[in-house]
Amino acid sequence: MSEGLDIRILGPVEVAGPDGQVDLRGRGQRTLVARLALQPGTTISQDALIKALWPQAPPPTAVKTLHSHMARLRHQLRQAGVTDVIATRDPGYVLLAEPDEVDATRFENLAAAGRSAVAMGQSELSSRLLRAGLTLWRGEPLTDCRQGEWARAAAVRLGEIRLAASEDLISARLALGEHITAVGELESLVTQHPFRERLWELLILALYRSGRQADALAAFHRARTALVDELGIEPGRQLRRLEVAVLAADPTLDLSATPIVPVADPSLADRFRRPLPVPLTRLVDRAADMARTRWLLDQRRLVTLTGPGGCGKTRLAIAVASGYETGGLGFVDLTPLNEPALVPQSVADAFRLPERAGRSVLDTLVDHVRDRTMLLVLDNCEHLVKACAQLVRALLSACPALHVLATSREPLHVPGESVYTLRPLPTPDPDATYSYEDLASYDAIHLFVDRAQEAGAHIEKDAATAQALVTICASLDGLPLAIELAAARTAALPVSQIAEHLRDRFLALCSGGHGARPQHRALHATIKWSYDLLTPDEQALFRSLAVFAGSFELPAVEALWPHDDAVDLLGRLVEKSLVTKEPDTARYRLLDTIRHFAAEQITREERAQARRLHAEYHLRLAERAEGQLCGAGAVQWLKRLAAEHENLRAAVTWTLTQSDPTLALRLTSALIRYCRLRGHYQDCRDWLTAALERDGRAPATLRAKAFAGAAAVTFLQCDYDPAVLLAEQSLILYESGGDQRGLAFVRSLLGSICREQGDYPRALDYHQSALRNFQALDDEHGIALALHLCAFTAWLRGDLVSAERWAYESLRHSRKLGDAESTSSALKNLGAVAHYRSDSKLARRLLLEAHAISERTGCREGIAWALNLLGLVHHATGSAEAEPLLERSLAVHRELGDRWRTASVLEALAAIACDRSEWPRAAHLLNEATEIRGTLGIPVPPCECPLLRRTQAALSAAQVARPRERDG
Repeated sequence: MSEGLDIRILGPVEVAGPDGQVDLRGRGQRTLVARLALQPGTTISQDALIKALWPQAPPPTAVKTLHSHMARLRHQLRQAGVTDVIATRDPGYVLLAEPDEVDATRFENLAAAGRSAVAMGQSELSSRLLRAGLTLWRGEPLTDCRQGEWARAAAVRLGEIRLAASEDLISARLALGEHITAVGELESLVTQHPFRERLWELLILALYRSGRQADALAAFHRARTALVDELGIEPGRQLRRLEVAVLAADPTLDLSATPIVPVADPSLADRFRRPLPVPLTRLVDRAADMARTRWLLDQRRLVTLTGPGGCGKTRLAIAVASGYETGGLGFVDLTPLNEPALVPQSVADAFRLPERAGRSVLDTLVDHVRDRTMLLVLDNCEHLVKACAQLVRALLSACPALHVLATSREPLHVPGESVYTLRPLPTPDPDATYSYEDLASYDAIHLFVDRAQEAGAHIEKDAATAQALVTICASLDGLPLAIELAAARTAALPVSQIAEHLRDRFLALCSGGHGARPQHRALHATIKWSYDLLTPDEQALFRSLAVFAGSFELPAVEALWPHDDAVDLLGRLVEKSLVTKEPDTARYRLLDTIRHFAAEQITREERAQARRLHAEYHLRLAERAEGQLCGAGAVQWLKRLAAEHENLRAAVTWTLTQSDPTLALRLTSALIRYCRLRGHYQDCRDWLTAALERDGRAPATLRAKAFAGAAAVTFLQCDYDPAVLLAEQSLILYESGGDQRGLAFVRSLLGSICREQGDYPRALDYHQSALRNFQALDDEHGIALALHLCAFTAWLRGDLVSAERWAYESLRHSRKLGDAESTSSALKNLGAVAHYRSDSKLARRLLLEAHAISERTGCREGIAWALNLLGLVHHATGSAEAEPLLERSLAVHRELGDRWRTASVLEALAAIACDRSEWPRAAHLLNEATEIRGTLGIPVPPCECPLLRRTQAALSAAQVARPRERDG
């Protein structure tokens, strides 16, 4: 054993010794360390270790390879000053480490001690112990190990202990009076783990102690909804007792009484969470509907749920999809779309598929889905039925394992479609007499009562109230949305008065013609009644909200309603269920039916005013964000703009209809960098093209910026000739205005085009000219960019000395600016230089740092490049990690549509195939790369030619047909 040993598996696997960090090489070594560290002092058999290394089928040389792995691992441990820590003991190996030398063991001991302290009422001690344990976590455990049954089981077990420790810590904090600060954390936890009753108990107690009795009761009903709807079980005894105590304002709940919620034995595993929206309404009386829909999906590949608006089609689709066993899932809400042409792109966005140059959106979708078992949910198809039907027909024809679940007010009429009509909730006979107990079997009644209690109302159980409930639910035809809207009024009106309104007013509205089904008219009448009860200002704001596409944020509402009471008015609309607040975000939206109603009420003058204010707000937002996308706050601003994408699209559309072209050019130009970083190349190109096609009354500098942006995204699509033409138009305008910064940027762009086309001397001339311009202007961002491009071009052509000098200068400027993307680029340049100098250790360290930065910022282009270069480094050292790294890089490059880089990665993978004597695969990869280079007219970068020549020579020696050389 060694002094100073520290083994960490609660996050990336790491080992440190007296002489520093142990250099763990590859997943194999990390897997062995983790497998042994989970049971220090216990002999792990060779069979168990082999199964950990090769979860599927071990190779014939598995035992020999295991011994080799262990020998190298011991050597690396000795280099860090760790000796005799792994011993050979029949029938395997044992880790001779003290329990406190493994972070997982330390954590478990601290968690157990903390739990004991909670049970004994030692809150301060418990808090210290549990905080110390939880701070040992640095990320998800064992993700960088080989993923077999052992890793999954260990990760689940450790995660369960971690969650239980978090619960214990919050218990201790509540006992210490930290209930107000605990509420936010608990809200997040119950969203992530909605079936853990103890978390709900802690949240209810924290809310109650914060003086929020109504919110505490609402939390109980949220908990019951999650348990009943999803698991079919009622809340446990402790949770039910807590509800009764809160209702009675039981003094034992007060902090002074210190009755902490008892420590539970967490036994309910968290469900696997799908990328689905959080349901906004309670799913009731739908067990038979769910079973039928699932059966239909198993039998047929297209199932369409139809039914009246507000009957719960979306909620049922979400419930069915969440329990559907499939390899992949895409959910598309078509509500914000007005153009049929946008349907395929929305589906591509659901699968996170960026545009691919040279491929249509449909082709990209087919490529992604073709051989995968997937479920696609298309929600609210009724206004785009034809477009949805065309897309579904094409996808089902080309993708044999794809299933589609659609919701629509009418069928799609696609061959093979199964239509299932969802009925409203059953309601009591309004002409019969009932006691309150008689209504227990009607879920429409349950829904109304639940929503009324959430609104803070107390529902009596006498005969008069029972009859009023019957009248309400029957008048509303059992439509869940209509019932919820009516129930929201119980905070201000008694149930009897609501029933009277419905009997005297809604029945008249629901009768007669109008060409709509009674259910539709009932829902419209319910919304209209809620609308009529609003104050004039509430009505005016509600109408204005119809101009939003998708969700929206509070500052946008304040822009539409430039008065001091905007926040108050919006809050009242949320309380009255006409506006929905999205879970866990500061964003709002109008449900589809309600948005259509609002759009019907708004006058032409109001719409024109609201659309103008909407566009002006999003113009200010885009211009403000543009200046932040190069600094430390870039990630948050990118997320904010992404949330506003549909509103930005709507704002662009409006500006393009105005007589003054300046607005459109300002908005589209401000969005260039956002679109580039998020991969919205085609959107940006279309917007800029449309804005530039207007007359030329806009300022020349603005038009120059738009031409430059259009050139940039066109270049990113590898469409070089049009990109050059656009760049040249930008140059003319910048030159006429004497804009040196603009000229420098366009020269950088032209240099990048020359670089990808293989004209390295001309590319460097452009980049160095741009660098001189930026230096004269003292433009730090421009200097960092130009230095990066000079370094990039230099190492591609093989000039490693110049590349290193420029890359270090670029890194210095980027770090000074706090520009993460630029810093990552500089590190990748330095990593490439180190690789081509055969300094694999330095290259790996630099590239891992670059990859971590790009992962943190979400820059997919940076991630793909880092994986590409890391794959080359691992290939040079003979590591088995090379191929998976390059495969991941290839997948991202394909998704981005970067064909220039795709060709190089294909050639690197061909080299690995040759190393393994996989001649047909190598030839296929090389042929695909050559075809791409021929189509684009791009050569092989000089730095990559030696590896390519070796591959071609190996194929020739093996007498395998290979493509014609294109070394450039």
